[in-house]
Amino acid sequence: MKKTTIVFMIPFLIVCGCLKNPFATRHSESPAGVTGTWETPASPETAIRNLLYACNEKIVQNYQSCLADDFVFSAPEDSIRAESQGSGYLYYNWDKNTEILTAQNLFSTFGSTGYQLLLSMLESASNPDSIGDTIAVIYREYVIRIIVADSVGIDTTNARGLATFRLNQAQFGFWNIYFWRDLPDTVGGYDWGQLKAMYRQ
Repeated sequence: MKKTTIVFMIPFLIVCGCLKNPFATRHSESPAGVTGTWETPASPETAIRNLLYACNEKIVQNYQSCLADDFVFSAPEDSIRAESQGSGYLYYNWDKNTEILTAQNLFSTFGSTGYQLLLSMLESASNPDSIGDTIAVIYREYVIRIIVADSVGIDTTNARGLATFRLNQAQFGFWNIYFWRDLPDTVGGYDWGQLKAMYRQ
């Protein structure tokens, strides 16, 4: 009788040992292809934070995940100035594909030795956010610190401005950016739009 019980108990114990603990806490995984710092974009503010993380960590996949398929970028002051200088084409038809290719070029450059790009964003005191059930407008004052170090020395440039992000709630209730408007903080100032245009293909 004891031998029979032991024979039946061994397979039972093996099977139980292979099963996961049904009472263990489950941890949600990041979306496929997402690495680095990523928060589930369950709110417009979180989607903007993800964009900030993607820029500072130079992760194109995360950057791409922040954007809607019908994404459009606009830098009106920069494009007018560029037109007068014969390079207005840099701002034409700026869609999601253009944005991703530009980000790839930018991140590739600033991910190499001697180059740094540090982005910081703050809520705009003069432009309060507007958040609805499925649509939101988020305003962020930003500073991008651009550092280039070579044998001659270290050159630091700051790009400053106001970014206006329009977001909508997409599949699974996640928020993403469908429109991004960029303005310099002073007339003729160097801003994010000009920086990106330098790396557009």
